[in-house]
Amino acid sequence: MKKSHFLIAGAAIIAAGSIATYLYLRNVAAKVSNPLNSAQIVPESAIMASFIHPNQQALTKLQQFGTSETRKLISQSYAEFQQESLAEANIDWEKDIQPWLGGIMFAFVPAESGQNTDPVNILMLVGIKNKLELWKFANKLKGDEENQVIERKYQGVTIREVTDESGKTFNLAILGDYLAIAPLAAAVEDAIDTFQGEVSLAMKEDTAESLQQSAGVENTLATIFIPHYSELMKAFTDDLPENEQLSTASLGQLEKIDSVVMGIGVDDAGLRLRTVTKLNSPLPPEQTETVSGELLQRFPVETMMSVNGKNISSAWSQFVAQAQGSEDLQELLEMLRKTFKDVDLDVDREVFGWMDGEFAVGLIRSNEGILAQTGVGGAMILETSDRFAANGMLRKLNRIAVEQPGVSLKERQVGEISVTEWQMVGIGSFLGYGWLDDDSLFVALGEPLIEVMMTMPDNGLIGSDDFEEVVGSLPRSNQGYFYLNMEQMMVWANRYPFVSVVMPRDVRAVLGSIRGIGVTASWSDELTNEMEMLWVLQKQ
Repeated sequence: MKKSHFLIAGAAIIAAGSIATYLYLRNVAAKVSNPLNSAQIVPESAIMASFIHPNQQALTKLQQFGTSETRKLISQSYAEFQQESLAEANIDWEKDIQPWLGGIMFAFVPAESGQNTDPVNILMLVGIKNKLELWKFANKLKGDEENQVIERKYQGVTIREVTDESGKTFNLAILGDYLAIAPLAAAVEDAIDTFQGEVSLAMKEDTAESLQQSAGVENTLATIFIPHYSELMKAFTDDLPENEQLSTASLGQLEKIDSVVMGIGVDDAGLRLRTVTKLNSPLPPEQTETVSGELLQRFPVETMMSVNGKNISSAWSQFVAQAQGSEDLQELLEMLRKTFKDVDLDVDREVFGWMDGEFAVGLIRSNEGILAQTGVGGAMILETSDRFAANGMLRKLNRIAVEQPGVSLKERQVGEISVTEWQMVGIGSFLGYGWLDDDSLFVALGEPLIEVMMTMPDNGLIGSDDFEEVVGSLPRSNQGYFYLNMEQMMVWANRYPFVSVVMPRDVRAVLGSIRGIGVTASWSDELTNEMEMLWVLQKQ
């Protein structure tokens, strides 16, 4: 039997039994597991638990989306799974497994000292929604001589240690309506102790609300709950080589996070991920400020991708602090500082130091002028309270530009805006910048976009159908948006023949089923951050 059959066979070995077992099981009604019930068997010390929901309503809704290519891809993947993983054992997923398989919870439980070399034990709890169907399936597979089974009792519960022909071992036990599975017997024993009355993850404060709400998504497909975030990260980084260890500053940042819950669900727009992060103490006010989003109003409807936010200067300072004590980050920091120093710029003071206001960056479709060959250009707007420092950086960059062969500067006045353009012989203006007002600097790549960014568009990105479809259902009071119009992006990418060569057909099919992606983050209170990500999918 292949390794892929192993867990299935394990369930069969446990459930197969006597006539008395059948007489008991046939009177058991079908039950559907849920994350909170599953958490009642997970030890309280668990540092992470994830639950895959047996949500037929969500799957039905998900089937409303997708292109003909993606539906064909899914059908092929299912057929391959059936053929490669189940066919040799004469198993049919829909007939033999789906009728009894409930939700599945994976939990990471810290290992006791000296217990094993891994920092955590992995425990899987498989919901049994119909024991009679499991019994039938078990009897279908009963008698496989390629598996070695050792039975023993722990606290009155039978644990089966199952070893397949490859030597891989799992420990299994039935606990009420759940099948507990773990590589190490200690994890199953901990689950038995919890099942019989020890403190469980479900008993922890706020756990019930977190698991039941699944971060507030509709038609939930999966829930991930991390009650001890810093412990989880520490458990998986302690054994890393010394040069890959987290810095003291990074550990300090992690210790500020109390817990995280993530939910993935399906709604009328497509797939939605929400993450709710609870902190132990409030962050400095500058790290939680909302943005007005007004800068996006200057971007045209042809914008394929945009990012906006606030206070790049603060983000840079955080990066510098986290780099202390981390060899890799320190090397990156020094490389950046040297790169800018080579052009006579202090990256901390002259580059990022003055970027303390809102910002917006966009990738914009255009087939005019210099952009006719590429089909796309870029633009950004940066707000600052220190215009003098910004102009100092620009003067130095201008001096470097004119030292390059064939490059010259051109200055002109457009209304009240003074524009400086970098021009190249035979090409024209390829970059331009100017001050839109006292504290807003715009920079544009490509002559057509220089003109675009100087005027407020009649047909702008904000309020456009595509933009509203992607970000319209995200929180309005936020720290900025990431917006990607995947349809426009794929149209642009497909103009280049090499894309079809370097990008696998399956990847193109998946990307082609996405209309757009939107992401934002917001603060519901001083200790609670909510991140939301939406994949708007093509409807059938």
